[in-house]
Amino acid sequence: MIKEKNLKPLLAIPMVVHLRKVLLPLGDKTDVHEIVAALSQLEGEVELVLFHVIKMPITTPLEVEVKAPKWLNEIAERLRERGMAVKVIVAEARDVADAIVEEAEEGKYDLILMFKRKRKGLKHVLTRSISGRVAKATKRPVMTILKE
Repeated sequence: MIKEKNLKPLLAIPMVVHLRKVLLPLGDKTDVHEIVAALSQLEGEVELVLFHVIKMPITTPLEVEVKAPKWLNEIAERLRERGMAVKVIVAEARDVADAIVEEAEEGKYDLILMFKRKRKGLKHVLTRSISGRVAKATKRPVMTILKE
């Protein structure tokens, strides 16, 4: 048996991750306070990209021009007032999870931060969550925050 000396346990080694670009997909009106609380652990200059996907029916062409909803622009403005570097991207897609993964890979984000709702009843059994599908499909780190 080989004895190792002066080895520290893995958990005692501090890990520093420098995030430059964070993707925050938002599907509906989210309270700006929830976003600020979620981002309070991030240090340094981080570019936050608020990403909203408009799900298009199969009968509608994907070339339709889409605009950011008013509530999304309001969140972005309130975050900018708090000194955050915020960009808004709105995409159209047939599948929300696929659009998030595509943006994450093309944009080379350091982190995908997602809010997740607690689902009740049969809905959580019958459907897979968007955040779970994104985490499975991307090579980027995904952090989910449970939203009450």
